[in-house]
Amino acid sequence: MEIAIWDPIAPREGVSHSELYRQHLGEVMVAEECGFQHYWFIEHHLTPHCPMPSPNLMIAAAARRTTRIRLGTMVNVLPYRNPLLLAEELAVLDNLTDGRLDVGIGRGLKPTEFQTFGMPMDESREMFLEAVEVMLGIWREETFAFKGKYFSVDKQTPLAPPLVQRPHPPLYVSAQTKESLRWAAKRDLPFGQIDSKIPDCKRDQAFYREVQAASGYAPAPRLFLTREVYLAESGEEARREALPYLMAYWDLWGRYAQFAREGRLPDSYDAWRQRAPELCAMTYEELIAENMVFVGSPERVAAQIVEHQRELDVAVLVCVFQLGPLSHDRVVRSMRLFADAVLPRVAAANQISVPKRESQQ
Repeated sequence: MEIAIWDPIAPREGVSHSELYRQHLGEVMVAEECGFQHYWFIEHHLTPHCPMPSPNLMIAAAARRTTRIRLGTMVNVLPYRNPLLLAEELAVLDNLTDGRLDVGIGRGLKPTEFQTFGMPMDESREMFLEAVEVMLGIWREETFAFKGKYFSVDKQTPLAPPLVQRPHPPLYVSAQTKESLRWAAKRDLPFGQIDSKIPDCKRDQAFYREVQAASGYAPAPRLFLTREVYLAESGEEARREALPYLMAYWDLWGRYAQFAREGRLPDSYDAWRQRAPELCAMTYEELIAENMVFVGSPERVAAQIVEHQRELDVAVLVCVFQLGPLSHDRVVRSMRLFADAVLPRVAAANQISVPKRESQQ
């Protein structure tokens, strides 16, 4: 099991946006120092509570400050972008990172963004599938022509710059519906579950494995799962300090529950229409008790991770340390405590691969 950080950048009180981006780039450097294997940036558009319209710009900036940690998107929303331009942009990032680029892809989830872009949300899957076909063709083929319903391209020269990672950087796909799970499993691609309950993950993992095996692939861990994380020396301190920040972050499910009530999520997003109200209704105590969030002492959080390892075959545990407006200092403290006090306990209990601190390498 590898460990990633997913950074849903949010404004912090008294911090300018310029300083906010500098702080988050500093958190990437701390993540590398602590030995985390991946650091992924979110994408949202015209969203005041998440000012991150271009995760790829953050990757370019982080590439100059790091040498080992893999950097990526979670996700690039494919319907919003011309896939030829995105494929070229990612090729540049693959070079800037010296082959450390991860490419998370998805079809988008937020109705207000589709409205802003003037795009039909109920056609997002078709747009996503066309965009993936174009990107892979651009990366794999010296010349490539494609004419679809949404995108067309006629590439008559090799890709410039060429990719460092061949045939292309690793793809990670957000997959919560059966259609998305089937698509990922047929290609043996890692699939992401966001704030999913363990029983739901087990169900989806079993379905993925069936399709994976039927498609001729050997069973292998492919699940990457997000969990919000906050650590302090004592469980009481952690729960008290995390409460306002985690619940401010968790309000995202309230917004999607509202979208569901208003009928703004199409039928192809039925899985989200069902999940959002359920997640929104969970109390702070339920989130902790049901292992939906990792909040507590190092001993408690380590035990939660071990339980996940026993219930699920997790390829990448994706930690969200940046809870809403939580300060940079507290995020860094929690990250360091996780690396120093949680992962050694998990390794001892479950014999997983544990990142090494920079000073230990």
